[in-house]
Amino acid sequence: MEIAGRLKALRQKKGLSQYRLAQESGISQSFLSALEAGSKWPTVYTLDKICRCLDLSLAEFFSEDPDQVPDHVRPLLEEVRRLKPEQCRILADFLSSIRYGGNGKK
Repeated sequence: MEIAGRLKALRQKKGLSQYRLAQESGISQSFLSALEAGSKWPTVYTLDKICRCLDLSLAEFFSEDPDQVPDHVRPLLEEVRRLKPEQCRILADFLSSIRYGGNGKK
């Protein structure tokens, strides 16, 4: 997936300027511009902050069709949206350990 183009397209679809999204997400406009240009990469935490401002989960951001989230995943997304950033990192580590057989590595 090409993060830069996806980020820009989703921001524009939401009708937000770079300035407004930067303000709402708490990141600098220059960093957001660099993300959309593909010259910088966001951390999961930063991307989550941006996605929350776009009313998306990280899963929806990386989904090929963000409007087609499977019904069985929707309750999980709603719970994750209520977590604090540190709780999200803990959950991501846990899910990674399940997915990769307990060692968290691919």
